[in-house]
Amino acid sequence: MRILLPVLAVASLGACGGGGDGGGPDIQTRVAGIKVFKATGSLQCSGGGLSLTALQEQLAAANVQVRSAECGTDGQPMPAVCGAPDGKIGIFEIAVADDAAAATAGFKPLSTLPGAKTIPCS
Repeated sequence: MRILLPVLAVASLGACGGGGDGGGPDIQTRVAGIKVFKATGSLQCSGGGLSLTALQEQLAAANVQVRSAECGTDGQPMPAVCGAPDGKIGIFEIAVADDAAAATAGFKPLSTLPGAKTIPCS
């Protein structure tokens, strides 16, 4: 009995594999997402810049499907000076496979901005 129980446990784990070659990318590759960002170009005191919708349209023009969109700040310290950038960014979740197309459109991985934060869109 002492030997039979471990053998059964190991045998049952073998049935859990997911190795098969389903003929295409595995489920992780198909559903994995990455967050990218781009500065809105807005300035302190005067605002302006691109809206989240306008940035999303840039991704659409590059044939990149957006899964989610948020407003954010880059988290970088900057002097409080009218006319200087305000650090606002658009943050988008896209498929990992679309990363190169997003980069061509000027979007960068959010992981390059460790201090970035989401904020309410105004």
